[in-house]
Amino acid sequence: MNLNDKYFNLCYTKRIHEFAKIDSFKKWEKGQAKEKYRTIDDFYLDELQIDLENLKELRNLFKQYDELYRRYRQNNIERNELFSDYKKLLKWYNDQNECCNYCQISQADLFKIVSARNGNLTLNQKTKRSKGTLEIEKLNPNVGYTPENSVLACPFCNNAKSNLISENDWRTFFTPAMKEYFKNILADENR
Repeated sequence: MNLNDKYFNLCYTKRIHEFAKIDSFKKWEKGQAKEKYRTIDDFYLDELQIDLENLKELRNLFKQYDELYRRYRQNNIERNELFSDYKKLLKWYNDQNECCNYCQISQADLFKIVSARNGNLTLNQKTKRSKGTLEIEKLNPNVGYTPENSVLACPFCNNAKSNLISENDWRTFFTPAMKEYFKNILADENR
């Protein structure tokens, strides 16, 4: 296993971010990791046999993955498969071009709408699950979150389509209206 894969395994698969996890990983008695290591970083340096500069480089290399992990995976174990291979996930995400798979609204334009609505995506200012961040949508609701079955969708399309309308029907009947809707909203913002 190469260094990147080892780091990924420790940080994202084993999720070692506290001393108790080190104890469990090493099969040590409770508290032994805290006695051996001053910080969690010391564990990573020892386990990966690298210096602090190399650890910083690894963290920088995984910066985009880490951001996506925190945004989309952290509390959603259904997405384990999608996040199980960092190279595939980053390729999948970058192929999405930061826009909705259905209506093609960009992440930047969604944030413009949120800004125009006083920091909230909803018209009534009630906080929903999103502040305008693109969401991960399953194309086929009966299949898991895999790179082949997952796309980014804006909260509008994802919420309205849900698992009630097929991908094909959504594209045929609703996507043209969503594009027109966003065109009008964004035109109003630019006036």
